Amino acid sequence: MRFFVLIFLFLGMLRSPIFSLPWGGVGTLHSEITEVWDKENLETRLSFRQLFTATLEEIDRFRERVVIQRNGGKRVKVSTERSNGAVYILFRNEADGEFPVYSAGSWILKKDGRTGALIQVKIFYRNEPGCYLRLFPKGTKTLMDVYLFDSLLYKAVPLGISLSALLTEPFQQILDRTSGTVDWSILLRNMDPASYASVLTMVQKIRKELPRLPDAEDGAMDRNGKLVFIASLRAQEKLPGFNCSGFAKWIGDGLYWPRTGQYLDIEALKEKHLFRRGSRITYRFEEERDPFFGLDWTRNIACALSGGGDPEQQDVRNVPFWEYREDVGYPIQEIEGILFSLAVLEPGNFYLGSINREFGKDPVLRQHVHVVVLFPYFTPKGEFRAAVFERNVETDLPFLKKKFDGNFIHLVRIKADASFEPPRIE
Repeated sequence: MRFFVLIFLFLGMLRSPIFSLPWGGVGTLHSEITEVWDKENLETRLSFRQLFTATLEEIDRFRERVVIQRNGGKRVKVSTERSNGAVYILFRNEADGEFPVYSAGSWILKKDGRTGALIQVKIFYRNEPGCYLRLFPKGTKTLMDVYLFDSLLYKAVPLGISLSALLTEPFQQILDRTSGTVDWSILLRNMDPASYASVLTMVQKIRKELPRLPDAEDGAMDRNGKLVFIASLRAQEKLPGFNCSGFAKWIGDGLYWPRTGQYLDIEALKEKHLFRRGSRITYRFEEERDPFFGLDWTRNIACALSGGGDPEQQDVRNVPFWEYREDVGYPIQEIEGILFSLAVLEPGNFYLGSINREFGKDPVLRQHVHVVVLFPYFTPKGEFRAAVFERNVETDLPFLKKKFDGNFIHLVRIKADASFEPPRIE
């Protein structure tokens, strides 16, 4: 009987539309779904299904235990707890010798602490706290919200089955029922860490040089390797160094020099593309406020490193789940999910970000006020990470989101290259 059930599930997987989506192909996506099946805890959920209909008193008396599943030997911790007026039943999969709530494949059932009614089920699909599904009842059926790094991607997707019935079904049931709506090929992609070798080489070389990098307002390196002021091109004399724009150029110089034997030209990077951004209102303030400096600067660096041409050709304009705003980009609070998607769909790139916000009075203009450099990648364990550099230091995405909360970031892409040699600043 078990043999025929497995054959049925396998054939169902092959019929699923996610196996014909454009990125990856059947073989790649099969390995991704296998990764989810490797995290499956259906065996444990079936063994403790009496908890699903137990009284609140019985749930309170339950003592946590660790179960070793017969199929694959995976360990699952089963426990219950009360918090904020709710009762939780937790099936937490082991990850690196621990049982975090957010481990991939973990199911968290939430019940009303007074009535015992099932309120929702949360399922984590990656080993990341913000990557989860939220299932909740709607009459006799179930709806699903899908989150990627706490960004809501899909809302109220119908599953066509009761929530109580899903508790004793494999995770694959959810995939099959939503394959025509949810792009699992991105969310569940199991990436090859070798695809990010050049990204990590650049990150390591940058980190090594950071302690030697000085800081200075309006500072950058000219095409001859001298530290100058961006606005005037005058040589820096006292406390020379880089500002955020000069630092981004320094990283670009590390790619440009091995190819050309010279550094990027500051005047070329300052070129204003008046007919590609802004309006008649902003044109009047180009000299006084230079509202699009960061946008022009990052576009010009990316354009130079790609061989020239259209200054907008390296713009990140199409990211699944997010809408691009012309010359503005994307909300900074969504940056983690955006970089995750980019790391899946175009591995081996890094990004210059121009952070912009409404600024000033009479008039209020959107100004590009800061430049950052972002290196997204996946670890050998399949965990998403992003190295963040801004103005001669390394920070991180939480810091960036907190510092620029409510603002936007415009992205341009650059291909990472292991030949990168950042200029040595003595």
